[in-house]
Amino acid sequence: MPKNLPVIRAEFRESGTVTDWALRRDYVQAAPGVVVLKPGDYDASAFGGFGLDIVTRVWANHLIRPDAVIGGWGAIGALGLRRDWADSAPVLLLSGVTNTGRLTSKHAAETPRRPVIRPLPPDLETCTPCPEFPEMKVVVPSVALVQCLWTVFTGRHSWWAHDVPGLTWVDVMAVQLIDAVVQCTWVTREEIRSSAAGVIDRATVAGLLDLADDGAQSPMETTMRLIVRDLLPEPYRWQSQVRVDLLPDAAAGWTPKTLPDLGCPELKIALYYDGGHHSEGTQTEVDFNQFHALRDLGWEVIRFNKEHLRDPEAMRVLVDKAISRARGNLRAAG
Repeated sequence: MPKNLPVIRAEFRESGTVTDWALRRDYVQAAPGVVVLKPGDYDASAFGGFGLDIVTRVWANHLIRPDAVIGGWGAIGALGLRRDWADSAPVLLLSGVTNTGRLTSKHAAETPRRPVIRPLPPDLETCTPCPEFPEMKVVVPSVALVQCLWTVFTGRHSWWAHDVPGLTWVDVMAVQLIDAVVQCTWVTREEIRSSAAGVIDRATVAGLLDLADDGAQSPMETTMRLIVRDLLPEPYRWQSQVRVDLLPDAAAGWTPKTLPDLGCPELKIALYYDGGHHSEGTQTEVDFNQFHALRDLGWEVIRFNKEHLRDPEAMRVLVDKAISRARGNLRAAG
């Protein structure tokens, strides 16, 4: 969460803790009449032109509209999503208070410090996830997720996604979002289906949930899984975060277990997505040792990185060959 809390400008000035000059120099507007200490690397064009992250802007709008419920991408951010997808979206306030100056999403994008305000639906389920502002209400995770999915499907919000054979960019973004929200909240698939009723077509939701995986820990892992999703023959299935116990070697300095990002234990196939940290410090040596330990146990191991994801067809060829070898090994052993 952001370290600097927003404050109402008028109250801040009246407190006498900051001079007008310091207020103009060191603070930036986070919402109408609300300021926050300017980050050292502040860039007004950052975060899709909003200048500040979504959570800071949510907090700021809560200070001037405490009656409103936070929805959409602001709710997702407040609930703990640590992806920059939300930071380039406007704050959505759901309010029962009439506001003749209500903005549309289009106008909010043109006026970054102002939120989109929409009517508060009756019987809306909310929660209060922010200890910094314990009275601030946000919609529950399933509602927030569906509201965000709606912006993706209607083209109101997007981010860069890899090409995945057989899927559209919208499909990939939607599955990435579901995987990420499941990781950071307590949302269930049944709650997602219920909240999506009347908002997103039932068949579309069912297809997305079939593609989603509760174990994916990054958008890149999601992309890797989607690229190879249909390669395993029946009755085999991919599993995320499969634990494999390795032969312990305390002298080597690596852990005696590993969790492939995607695997098929029956065929002994392990796939990894190596993010940037895998090229830092001792991680390269750990990965090397784990690779050979898995091979010693008869596993087919493939490690992918961001460059591989740019060529999904080549990835599929590599995995298809690994599947063929693994099936051959299984037949030979049987």
